[in-house]
Amino acid sequence: MSLGLQNIEDYTKDLHWMLQATEQLEKEFYLQGWVFDKPIQADTAFECIEQQLLPKLSNEIIKKGNSYSKQLLYTIDIAESQVARAALESKGSSFPEILTKLIIMRCLQKVLIRNYYKHHEKDAIGKLLEE
Repeated sequence: MSLGLQNIEDYTKDLHWMLQATEQLEKEFYLQGWVFDKPIQADTAFECIEQQLLPKLSNEIIKKGNSYSKQLLYTIDIAESQVARAALESKGSSFPEILTKLIIMRCLQKVLIRNYYKHHEKDAIGKLLEE
């Protein structure tokens, strides 16, 4: 079974998926009351979301510290090993910048996985009904 997520970066240039990722991001930060402007261009959608999330995230990390970061990783389901790997790959980027990108990518991944299973579940039910 392949979800086709090996090249998840390809989906960051698709406005449809990035709009859904923005909605997922709002769900993740529902308690903070964060709302994001929806991107309008496919080629800059990821950067548009990133520019909105980064300052908010940076402020929260400054105010609440390391415990907030750990809780956020747990809540959004990002492994600390992913953060470490991303930090090694993005030398020169700050922790909030790295975390921002990982959060957006994880939200996109959640949307894609949910869509994959929703369609495969419909296919399976359709096949059962045909029998």
